[in-house]
Amino acid sequence: MSAESSMPSGRTHDRLTWIGMPLVGFTAGALSRDWAWGVVVSSSFGIGGFLLSPDLDTLSLPYYRWGWLRGIWLPYQKAFSHRSFWTHGPVVGTVIRLLYLSLWLGLGLGFVAGVASFTGQLPLLQEWLRRWQGIDWRWGVAIALGLELSALLHLTSDFVVSRWRRWQR
Repeated sequence: MSAESSMPSGRTHDRLTWIGMPLVGFTAGALSRDWAWGVVVSSSFGIGGFLLSPDLDTLSLPYYRWGWLRGIWLPYQKAFSHRSFWTHGPVVGTVIRLLYLSLWLGLGLGFVAGVASFTGQLPLLQEWLRRWQGIDWRWGVAIALGLELSALLHLTSDFVVSRWRRWQR
């Protein structure tokens, strides 16, 4: 039995994400006494499970969900082997995926700024960026919490299923 077949399927990870979203959102909302915060944690948990999964290091369901943008993950897949510490490590994997995605977002923003400058729309872009600077940092914490909890659920399910299948052999 190969290492890949001892892992949960992408559909299993998806089911766990669907189950976890309301549980995580309700818990975060109840603990913080701020239901909006719970919604943000739950939403980022879903984004983490469906789009920013540790399995972006393979040709996985999350990879294909990126549609025509999925090519941005090819250098990531070449740089990291599947289930390495850098992709599946607690906290580290999430941070690396966010830094990697930020690189692409920065390149995209640079392109948009170039087009805005060329077309005379740079003041509009600058105003939009100024508005983003005023966002409360606690929303970033809620987003990071949801993304990391999603990754931890993924890692836990990988560990449990692989141990279970090894034990059954």
